[in-house]
Amino acid sequence: DIFNISVDVYGFDSGQGLPKPIDYRDTPNLWSQGAYPMDVQKLQNRLNGAKLIIGPVQKTVPAFVKTNPAPIGFISFDLDYYTSTVQAFGILKAGQDLLMPRIYCYFDDILGLTFGHHNGERLAIKEFNIEHTARQISQIYCLRFYLPRWYSKAMWSEKMFMAHILDHKLYNNPDGLVLNANMDLRGKSG
Repeated sequence: DIFNISVDVYGFDSGQGLPKPIDYRDTPNLWSQGAYPMDVQKLQNRLNGAKLIIGPVQKTVPAFVKTNPAPIGFISFDLDYYTSTVQAFGILKAGQDLLMPRIYCYFDDILGLTFGHHNGERLAIKEFNIEHTARQISQIYCLRFYLPRWYSKAMWSEKMFMAHILDHKLYNNPDGLVLNANMDLRGKSG
């Protein structure tokens, strides 16, 4: 309440478990139709301020964008499939008034022996970057070195990416991460 900032939290789910895998890109060796079903009412009863949006992602994401939500600053992608992730990336195609210039992104299903750049969320990221030169998704490299020691070996730090909205009018504004970065002629930084 010091800064008078509120955060809206939305969760998206089909409500019916995973759809049928399309092909190898959806890693059917790991996931199958109907996996991870949910009890919608039970989850609704547990939510305290977050809003749950139920339905297929290819329909709910475009409908959500049309509601003109507050600017998005974080997205957790836990869609398991390549095809569902591609559909969810529709949110990153929204107008810049709905997006922060940099959006922290968590990708749950990118680490493991059978994940690669040819399937799953990594393939979706690769294709998005090829198709959108003004909007790019990049892993946050060496994040673990910037985290408190007790988190430095946590697997989630390897799953953090950033969506760079390069065509955002605020993208080139200083973001405060580097303050007073200059060096005098004696080699002392300050």
